[in-house]
Amino acid sequence: MKIKLISKDKPITSNWCFKKEGFCSTLLEEINSGKQVEVDRVPKPALEYVEEVKTIKKKQTKGSNPKGEK
Repeated sequence: MKIKLISKDKPITSNWCFKKEGFCSTLLEEINSGKQVEVDRVPKPALEYVEEVKTIKKKQTKGSNPKGEK
């Protein structure tokens, strides 16, 4: 899943583990900088600092051609 920081005014200061491999300080720096990052899990206390980024898939309308061919 992808997550991002809710507010840059409220960065993560605790050393929570977001990856199965273990703690990664680089990942925390990327989250605090405002980037969207791929993680394996979100610790419950971190839910007040981060939010999941959901991708919106466009539905194809009937009769439209996604490749633009006639």
